[in-house]
Amino acid sequence: MKNCFLVILMVFIFLSCGNKYNEEFAVGRNEQENVAVQREKSIEKSLTKANEIISVKEKQSILSYIERRGWNMENKSGIYVQITKQGEGKVIDDSCIVAVKYDCFLINGQRYGNSSSQTDTFNVRGDTKIPFGLMSAVKGMQKKTQARIIIPSNLAFTISDEGEKISQDNTLIYIVEIKDVIGK
Repeated sequence: MKNCFLVILMVFIFLSCGNKYNEEFAVGRNEQENVAVQREKSIEKSLTKANEIISVKEKQSILSYIERRGWNMENKSGIYVQITKQGEGKVIDDSCIVAVKYDCFLINGQRYGNSSSQTDTFNVRGDTKIPFGLMSAVKGMQKKTQARIIIPSNLAFTISDEGEKISQDNTLIYIVEIKDVIGK
């Protein structure tokens, strides 16, 4: 009986030590996880701040570009648009497919694309070959509308794979003519 009591006592002590070790290990692991989470939050905060600074600098660059040219542009959710010739007919919305003739430049004046003028047809609701900003900018326009559109980099390459062809920190400038509007 004494031996049985000793064995039970030893098992109890052993299990108690094991639980204490596991608790200490869990606390240590939780502390490591907390440190890792805090480090990740700090990095995220730094990257967010850096993106804000880049965005402000790009906006200043765009506004300076507009001012130097004397353009009267409307800020449409971060995309700058100036209608140079009013169109007619159906107003473009998400249900439309649009044929657009355009020239595209980087803000530094470098031509973007293969020729002086390109034509593209796309669904305004979404088309991965067209920069998101261009799809947004044509909404509300009509057939035969001509416009200037300036798209900041964050709206130029977020969906499009065009970012693989040129650096993704470039502002795009489109000179656009709406050739056709197909839709409901």
